[in-house]
Amino acid sequence: MQRYLKQASFLLAMFVIANSASARDIYVAKTGNDSSDGTLGSPYLTLSKAAEQAVAGDVVNIREGVYEEVLAPVNSGAENNPIVFQSYDNEKVIISAMQAVNNWSLDSENIYVTQIDWDLGQANFVMQGNTAMDLARWPDNIDGDPFTQNSLRNTGGSGSDEADNAYLEYSPGIPDGDWSKGGSIYFYGDKPGSGWTTWRSFITANTDTSVSFSLNKNPAWIRTFHAPADKGDFFLQGIKEALDYQNEWYFDPETKKLYVQLPNGEMPTENQVSVRKREKTIDLSARNYIQIKNLAVFGGSIEITNGASNNHIYGVTSLYGNYTLGVVTGFASGNQSINIRSDWDKFNTKNNIIENSEVGFGSGTGIYDSGENTQILNSYLHDFNYLGNYDAIINARGGNNTKVLNNTITRAGRDAIQGFNDNSEYAYNDISHSNLIADDCGLFYTVGGPSNTVIHHNWLHDAYSSGTKSKAAGIYLDNDASGFEVHHNVIWNTEWSSIQINWNGKDINIYNNTMLNSSGVMGAWHLEGTAFSDVNVWNNLADNNAWEPQSDKQNNLVVSLTNGPFIDVEKSDFRLKANSLPVDEGRIIDDITTDVTDGKPDVGAYEIAGDQANWVAGISWESKLGPTGLGCYGLPGEDCQLPSDVEPTVEFSQNQTVDEGATAIVTVTLSELAANYPVTIPYIVSGTASSNDHDAVNGEFVINSGTEASINISLKQDDILNEVENIIITMGNPTNAIVGDNDVHTITITDKTPPPVIPTEPTPSQPDPDSSGGGSAGGLLLFLACCLFIRKHKMF
Repeated sequence: MQRYLKQASFLLAMFVIANSASARDIYVAKTGNDSSDGTLGSPYLTLSKAAEQAVAGDVVNIREGVYEEVLAPVNSGAENNPIVFQSYDNEKVIISAMQAVNNWSLDSENIYVTQIDWDLGQANFVMQGNTAMDLARWPDNIDGDPFTQNSLRNTGGSGSDEADNAYLEYSPGIPDGDWSKGGSIYFYGDKPGSGWTTWRSFITANTDTSVSFSLNKNPAWIRTFHAPADKGDFFLQGIKEALDYQNEWYFDPETKKLYVQLPNGEMPTENQVSVRKREKTIDLSARNYIQIKNLAVFGGSIEITNGASNNHIYGVTSLYGNYTLGVVTGFASGNQSINIRSDWDKFNTKNNIIENSEVGFGSGTGIYDSGENTQILNSYLHDFNYLGNYDAIINARGGNNTKVLNNTITRAGRDAIQGFNDNSEYAYNDISHSNLIADDCGLFYTVGGPSNTVIHHNWLHDAYSSGTKSKAAGIYLDNDASGFEVHHNVIWNTEWSSIQINWNGKDINIYNNTMLNSSGVMGAWHLEGTAFSDVNVWNNLADNNAWEPQSDKQNNLVVSLTNGPFIDVEKSDFRLKANSLPVDEGRIIDDITTDVTDGKPDVGAYEIAGDQANWVAGISWESKLGPTGLGCYGLPGEDCQLPSDVEPTVEFSQNQTVDEGATAIVTVTLSELAANYPVTIPYIVSGTASSNDHDAVNGEFVINSGTEASINISLKQDDILNEVENIIITMGNPTNAIVGDNDVHTITITDKTPPPVIPTEPTPSQPDPDSSGGGSAGGLLLFLACCLFIRKHKMF
């Protein structure tokens, strides 16, 4: 048996060696030919040809240009021998789902028309230049922002019990036209106790003052809590008669004619208008061990489905990967820019990684994940869910063991993250600006459990609802949430609770969080008959005392936001000042206060002397230079710039004078964005002050993005009266920058110890009545005080 095993192992090793030896570089270029041999000198023309030829171990190098096709590998890679598709030598590659359309003619007044030969239904999407156009609508989207609905308030309509013959009334009247010819309605109902979602339906009939439609939705609460009779905001879209404003379009599915109106009524120029022709840009369905690196996709999704596993998306810019009208029966659109999806009755999609990428702009979800062991790492994810329903920037539902780490996640119509996958981790993310359309939701949202999920070391901030309900939360553990550990998060500027828990909250630990500037630190909806169990609230720091009554509360503190213990509130630097109230006031919590070096935990999210005293959240690369660091692709929506040709200079902030017992902040600043990150600046500590006076040691500043970095130096307070002392920070030789003029920083320490009080000796005219011939006690005290003074000042 052992002999056969050895033979099998040998044959397997020979196969791997042979496969590696046969691995090759394949080249694709816009000047190539699919009949060529795919070499650098004779490249293929299409991605499809390269995807057909590539086998395990091959590297497909794509030359600069726009490829209007779907990248769909025919073969899978293998462990240690993936198939790699990448841009060649830092060239800029775009895979586009869009198709330029031309041959325009005047239809009427400011409207132009052309013929196209495809129709993607609700996924039809039109761009003109850098502007995403609106499907013809009433009233018009006058500000062009998809998150501002520019809607009207209805005057009446059907009640919550009407599913099949629902209607909405608007007594001032609606525009003429047959709205049943492709027209649809958007509605956001915001009666008290609702406002969680929007809905859309196709119009079946209309009068001068009303439209009719079906509201047979699943779940029923989409209708019952957001019924037209309870009033809300609405707009109509989808018929040609509504095409009356700039940057609107209409498509006639019967004639396949596209109509547009541009600013100033101008006729479209050559290639100015493009239309989505494919819904996908990359299709990894049922493929394994594929790597996609350092390129851009536009207008279509990346599909990682049907059991696709061990794939890696790295350095990819994905913009407008999904766009849909959004008429569905459920609470989410089913559209996403990156689709990681399992079918648990047939297969698991597992071990896929999205890393160091930008995913932005879409009416649905950014990244949908129902996979196993998915990792979403160090990526910039933004501007999703223009529909205002239960789509989210990250929608993790139906999977498990998800890791969402070190991402910057911002601007969502409802929640920024919906975290429903079990046994997951969300850490070191910078999450902001949820609730741009819907309400009663938050930056992080989930329901139920037990989840066994950890949410830690995140920044969650600036969540404000668009309406008047003011129900934008930081972390929202909704109905019957259980099995969550929430620790070391900073939550600020949320108009509702920093942490909201509803119904039967169970087995939830809220440890060492800093929660500021909200309507309440913790909020809860205790539905009749529900109660919390095993909810622990320990070591938390806040600016009000609205802690949850149904919890075990230990070592929590309330401080002032404006004159409190924080380094710099205006700059959102919530690290603690030396000797401030929260320092050493926490309790030890197993597996939580693990970075404490002095055995005395601080209260709040930052441990002043901890191993992670200066932890930060968000991406570690500069978003304005893009995931590759090479700047823009020239795509709509990009907010970036080309890297500089020269290295920036780096200088210290101005010298400073700081009181003993306070905290000194030392900042380094780049003259401009760096061409390459991280920028590392070493420094050496010297000066007349010793380690007994401060905690500064030799180290380095690290700038992962932007132009600034800082360190905190705690100045120790004692009862020894010192002469003026200083700390000198001297800059070493940086990487990816050069030293500027101000390369030395001096901190002058102001001594706060009061001088000794020296007693005075009685004058000869008034002799001490207790004195004796041997001298006076006052004289002896004076002598001893003088000796002590001289010794402290090292005068001998």
